Amino acid sequence: MHQTQETSRTSLLAATFAAAVALAQPAIATETAVELAPVDVANLYIKTIINQDEASVAKLNAYLRPTRLAGHQSAEYASYSGLKEADAKFPTETGKLIADLFPAAMQAAVKPAAELLAANVIAAKNGAVCQATKADPVTVENGMQTAAVSFECQVVKVPVAWAAAAQQLAKSGCKVEQCTAGLKKIAATYTSSPKQTWRAVFPVSREKNSEAWRNDFARETFDEIWEYL
Repeated sequence: MHQTQETSRTSLLAATFAAAVALAQPAIATETAVELAPVDVANLYIKTIINQDEASVAKLNAYLRPTRLAGHQSAEYASYSGLKEADAKFPTETGKLIADLFPAAMQAAVKPAAELLAANVIAAKNGAVCQATKADPVTVENGMQTAAVSFECQVVKVPVAWAAAAQQLAKSGCKVEQCTAGLKKIAATYTSSPKQTWRAVFPVSREKNSEAWRNDFARETFDEIWEYL
């Protein structure tokens, strides 16, 4: 069961973030990065990756663009339309993963409830209230400046995470009506449960003062939010 749960989580993350980074029209190479403090940069990453806030996606793209172009990368870090497209597909694709846990004869019947559960899960992720709180003093090693930014999020605290809860229900021997009602009950926990606090550290680095603070592996930190869902 543990392996199945991890497979479901992997598929969920792939469906959510597959389109997060996309190419866009090249910007002017002579553009220079606006100076932002590490805490401000961390907040832009948070609002982009966790909340998919359109204004923050645009600001982060504009901030990182000069450094990315100088490093011969694509001009845009994230695609807002790509993020929203992945979100739109999430309930259907993840709902199918959930429905597939049940006996084949009832999968079609439980799929709407499974899609509702998936929709509530992604809405809970996108609705997490997060804020960078402080940055430790900048450290320098081999010419690279690094600032560790602490942040915290208020995330829904469900009794049992969706993957484990759905698997338990599927193996319970429930009838179609019971399974459907069970999935709806799990879905409801994502809108009615209290909040919990997730605290983590998000490092940002730059090679010199004139370049943008950045983290090329940002999602590795923020993917941990799924452990709370």
